[in-house]
Amino acid sequence: MKLISMVILWWLELSCTFCQNEPSGNFVNKVQRELKRQTHIEAIAKDLQTRIGLGSVFSPTGQGPQAVLAPLIKSVLDSVIAEVGANISEACMNSTTQMLKAALNRDEWALRMIDAIGKPPSGLLDFNLQWPGNYDECVQTQVSVLDNSTGLVSEPFAPQYCKASFVLGQNPAAVMTGGYIIVNTGMCLPDKCDNNSASLVAQRLIQLIPINITKSMPPPGMVCQDNHLPWSSSAVGAIVLCCVFAALMAIATVYDAVCQYVLTPKEQVLGGKYTDNGAIEARSHIPDGHASNVNVSNGAVPNGTYRNFGDGHANESFVSDVHVSAEHVSHQKADLKTNEHEIRANSKQYKPGVFGALLLSFSVLSNARKILNTNQPSQTLTSVNGIRFISMTWVVLGHTYVFGLGVLGNLATILPEYVKRFTFQAILNATFAVDTFFVLSGLLVAYLTFREIDKCGGAKKFNWGLYYFHRIWRLTPPYMLVMFVYTSLSKHWGHGPFWPQNGFDPNDCNTWWMNLLYINNFQDSQKMCMGWSWYLANDMQFYIISPLILVLLFYSRLGGVILSVAFVLGNFISAGVLTNVHNFSASIMQRNKDEKGDSFELLYIKPWTRIGPYIVGLLTGYVLYKTKCKVTMSKKANITGWTLATGLAIALLYGLYSDDGTIKLNKVTTIFYNATSRTVWGACVAWVIFACATGYGGPVNALLSWKGIVPLSRLTYCCYLVHPIIMWTNYYSQRQTMYWFDLEVSYKFLGHLCMTYGVAFIVSLAFESPMMGLEKIVLGRTKKH
Repeated sequence: MKLISMVILWWLELSCTFCQNEPSGNFVNKVQRELKRQTHIEAIAKDLQTRIGLGSVFSPTGQGPQAVLAPLIKSVLDSVIAEVGANISEACMNSTTQMLKAALNRDEWALRMIDAIGKPPSGLLDFNLQWPGNYDECVQTQVSVLDNSTGLVSEPFAPQYCKASFVLGQNPAAVMTGGYIIVNTGMCLPDKCDNNSASLVAQRLIQLIPINITKSMPPPGMVCQDNHLPWSSSAVGAIVLCCVFAALMAIATVYDAVCQYVLTPKEQVLGGKYTDNGAIEARSHIPDGHASNVNVSNGAVPNGTYRNFGDGHANESFVSDVHVSAEHVSHQKADLKTNEHEIRANSKQYKPGVFGALLLSFSVLSNARKILNTNQPSQTLTSVNGIRFISMTWVVLGHTYVFGLGVLGNLATILPEYVKRFTFQAILNATFAVDTFFVLSGLLVAYLTFREIDKCGGAKKFNWGLYYFHRIWRLTPPYMLVMFVYTSLSKHWGHGPFWPQNGFDPNDCNTWWMNLLYINNFQDSQKMCMGWSWYLANDMQFYIISPLILVLLFYSRLGGVILSVAFVLGNFISAGVLTNVHNFSASIMQRNKDEKGDSFELLYIKPWTRIGPYIVGLLTGYVLYKTKCKVTMSKKANITGWTLATGLAIALLYGLYSDDGTIKLNKVTTIFYNATSRTVWGACVAWVIFACATGYGGPVNALLSWKGIVPLSRLTYCCYLVHPIIMWTNYYSQRQTMYWFDLEVSYKFLGHLCMTYGVAFIVSLAFESPMMGLEKIVLGRTKKH
């Protein structure tokens, strides 16, 4: 109640500035009726009335607010100057004095600055301690001071918005603020005050409120926003980079259109069109939903290029030294169907040179057509597309809740309500979506690598150098380009009371080199650049060690299985031991009170605790390769498999539920759950893929293999890169704290999802698709030599 007493008095003192001729009886009686609910607050209010003469303030015959407030403001100025004058700048002191005197004279600009200061809202007992004030009113106020000696109006300073963080005490329930009760108040101060000066002035002003809690209050943490944020050299570089890519895309698109519709006579190509390397592409659709493409140049089919990655975000496919090749997921094309399309070998074709082919890699026209094409290469595991899209949607849904907590006004009431809901367990356990991506990654790496090893005649003839090169080229350019633009420009994308002008990541991502090397999951999580990129580091590390298992499985099934089981057991043991030693909870979203250490850093992002689902994916891919997706299964076995997978998945998602929202597992059960749950979830996902690929998926396969999902599936990697940036930009541009309820969060989720895919499409056109086109041209020419 001390907090409520303090903020009521604070508001009463500020309110006196705006009150003039209301009869004292009506106002004072109204205030006192409200204050009588709390005896000690009533006493404080009476003391305030006596101290500053509330009766005379509101009396028609009184002296008015100026006469009453003059001694108070003078005492504030004298106190501030006497006690902290030596520690604040002279410019700050002078401008603050001007502001307070102007407020006493009822100058509108000064009253606006005071009015913009954050004031206590309702919901204090629910820990609504974010009081941002009115940001726009503060920064848009025009200061005008009349110089009596010259008669000229000047603007000695401009208002700046600051956020003061007052620490009121400690409470273990304040998880979001490290166990401290912190009131964040927006303040409108002169821009002559730096953070330190503004903090000392705010401290003294708050200590003048006659409540014990304010007497020993330390200086608040203060962050003042720059009205004109300077452009760094990296920001300028990012703008130049974006302009270069935009120019390349515009020029390439015009050139592509000219090649396709001007330089190529229509009568020479029946149903065909030029591809990004100048060859004519003929499109078709194969009835079984699979597709491939053949590029014909001068009547011959050129050698293809190697296509293998394994990130679980895009379709996996190889293009080796065979004549028919499957393109990368973002660049898939339809198959050649000779009974529908013919290309005249003796016709003259326009074929761009090397420079032209390189330029066409940036063509929006061709790249957009490839992304939006719904056909797929032959022998594609089509159910993977649906699983990938659903998992990405699940990630966006979970992060919609998590990333918005920092600007939520009803967190203390809505969060306890959420965790008591049975259905909300799917949100609390949305981290299983990441394990789904690990399964997809391992499965596609194994399935496609084994097929290519088989074509090459053994692992010794397989080009392992290209195996690693393509993976790095596939992921790194879009990753680094997005990181550069994000870290350099994001601080300029918005403004507001919650906007971090220093950027969303610590120290301007000065640890970017760890992301480049894919080892950022081994650093302090608080210093990690693009914190969500820990997944890419794990996935790359799994990809690097995959040949150990793949080669062993190819030559010795038993040896490969033993090594795989050893990796899974290592996963179980490491996760179990860490849970036991640090007393981790069964859910990363609901921590134990006596946890020792950060479960996110120690348990959640380390490769030795996450490799289990990836190994499950590798083994599943091996089985599909060996059986060529042709398995005979009895109806009973199929039903048993689906029942077991569904039952285990539901148990993992909802098994932690309790009526009061707490986790009831004992320590032994928690250790077992943390050790095995993610691998078991991976096995459930692997069954779905296996059943769908072998013809036992039924309506599930029909849904997951729907062609409409294919373009969305291709954008998954870029969606993963940009979705937190979009959410943070939206959340931290808010002018007031958000008040969540189910419909509001649903709109947030759908908005984030649509914006994520829209931005991902642009990023893919600019950064991802061109890189794949360049690789195809470079490696294709290398092979010819």
